[in-house]
Amino acid sequence: MTHNSDYHHLLLAYDLSSRCDRALDRAVQLTRDWKAELLVVHAIDPVHATRYTKLTQELPSWRRPENYQTVVERRLSLDLEADEVKAKVYVAEGVPCEVVLKAAHQENSGLVITGLGHDEPLVRIQLGSTVDELLRELPIPLMIVRRRVRGPYQHVVIATDLSPASRPALETAVRWFSDARLTLFHAYEGAGLERDASANNAWSRTAHSQCESFLAGTVIEPSVMHRLHRVIEKGQPGALLCDYVHHEEVDLVVLGTHGRGGLLKTLIGSTAENLLHLLECDTMVVRGR
Repeated sequence: MTHNSDYHHLLLAYDLSSRCDRALDRAVQLTRDWKAELLVVHAIDPVHATRYTKLTQELPSWRRPENYQTVVERRLSLDLEADEVKAKVYVAEGVPCEVVLKAAHQENSGLVITGLGHDEPLVRIQLGSTVDELLRELPIPLMIVRRRVRGPYQHVVIATDLSPASRPALETAVRWFSDARLTLFHAYEGAGLERDASANNAWSRTAHSQCESFLAGTVIEPSVMHRLHRVIEKGQPGALLCDYVHHEEVDLVVLGTHGRGGLLKTLIGSTAENLLHLLECDTMVVRGR
């Protein structure tokens, strides 16, 4: 994989649950392949820490355990030791999003990695809300891991609405995953009637022309541009993308956001707010300039 200075510092947001184990495996794989530095961040729930203290304070002094933060740091270190990767551990009490943002800023992180359960309503409410907050506030790319790691990403899809603000998503994907099969995916909702071939052909020509204009404004090497596969289809973007991911063995979907407002409403398609929770593969969100 291409080695680039903008991801020398990786940050794994890790809550010690099984849903983050795959995120840990991916962080380890990227750290090794990119020869990067890894920081593992865990936010301690103050309520949990207080409960732990109350449960253990009645024990005699010779059996009294370490404080909760020390216990968490040791667990994290053991997980990393098992993967034979050197990483720094950052543990702090507070709101998870705020803890991650602070650590990412202090360490000049280039990518934040975390996990998200697929069909788990409680996770959508708990960890999902943290991910949503990070998407709103995080100025650097956020990778959400779902799938088991079987090596480097093999097929990376960059989903785009062809707006200038979505170019950083494509350019970042090309820099970081240049060895993978790369697909540019664009879905458009043409207004032509289903049986009106002339109108549909006109919409298709317009979409293809817009795609080439979009690519002309990017900074991508000609060799990579030549092998960048284009998928331009008429239909509802979210539904088409989910179906493409399911049938084309996609490992990672890269998405772009436009600024800080409206959460993910400025992603492709009207269902974009739920897209990250519907896709079966890993996803990475890159903020537009």
